[in-house]
Amino acid sequence: QRRRCPVLRVNFPVVSGRHVIQHMRCLAARCSALAAGVCLSARRGGVARRSRPAVSARAAAASARESPEKVEREMRACYEVVERMGRGAVYLGSARVPEDHPHFQHAKELARDVALAHDCTTWSGLGAGMMEAVTQGGMAAGKPVAGFMILLEAGGQRQASRKHPYLPDENYLTTSFFSARKHGLVDAGVRNTPDDRTAFFALPGGVGTLDEIFEVLALLQLRRIGSAHPVPFVVMNYDGCYDGLLQFLERDMVRYGSLREGELAPHWRACRTNEEALAYLREFYSAPA
Repeated sequence: QRRRCPVLRVNFPVVSGRHVIQHMRCLAARCSALAAGVCLSARRGGVARRSRPAVSARAAAASARESPEKVEREMRACYEVVERMGRGAVYLGSARVPEDHPHFQHAKELARDVALAHDCTTWSGLGAGMMEAVTQGGMAAGKPVAGFMILLEAGGQRQASRKHPYLPDENYLTTSFFSARKHGLVDAGVRNTPDDRTAFFALPGGVGTLDEIFEVLALLQLRRIGSAHPVPFVVMNYDGCYDGLLQFLERDMVRYGSLREGELAPHWRACRTNEEALAYLREFYSAPA
C-alpha cells in the first residue's frame, strides 16, 4: 500500500517501524534536491546521482540565439529607410520567375503604372524575379524605388553581406532577420495621412510570398496593420494562379467553419489584369473616406 505526498507529489509506501529511518532519509534527500533545483535519479542499490540543472540547458540555448537587441536595431533601421524614401506601393512576389515569363512583364508594367498614377515609391524585397520586375517598373516611371534585401535566399547559404547591383545604398537596407524585413515592408505600406497613396500587391509567388501575404492579410483582418487610414490590398491573380488559394479560403474554410462567408472580402481584392487592378485603385481612392 502506498500513500501520495501532496507537497512532493510522490508516492511513499506505508511502512513498518524498521523501515522508518530508511524512508526518512529518502524524504530528506528529495527535499534537498528540490531546494537546490536539481534532479535526483535513482541507481541500483538506492544510490542517488545528481544531474545538471535544467536552468543551465536553457541558458545555453538562449546564448546560442542572436541578440534581441540586434533585431530591434534592425527594425528601427528599416523604419528609418521608410521615412527617408517615402511610403508607397509594396509588392510581394517570387524571386524565381524568369525575365522571359509573361508575368514578369505584367509586374513591371504594373509597378510603372501605379508609380505614375499615384506618385509613390515602389517597395519590394529587392531580389530577383518579380521583385526585380517591379524595381525596373518603378525606375521606368522615374519614381523612387526602395526595399529590404535579406541575407538568406531560398535554398542558399546565409551571406556575410549583400549589396544591390545598381540602387544607391540609401535606398535600401540589407537585413539579417525576416521579422525586421516584414516589419519594414508593412510600415512602407501604411497611410498616416489621407493624402498618402499606398497599396499592397500580392504577385505570384511561393512559400515566402505566401508568408508575407498572410502576414498582411492577418494584420488587416485583425486591424493591427498600424495604418491611420484604410489601405488597399490587391491579389494579382494572373492567369488564375491564385484560384486554388482563393477557393480554399472562400469555400473550403467557410465550410469548415474557420472563416465566415465573405469575411475576407473587405480586406483585399483579386484582380486578373493590371487594368482591373488600376481601376480598383482609382475606385478605392476616389471613394469618400
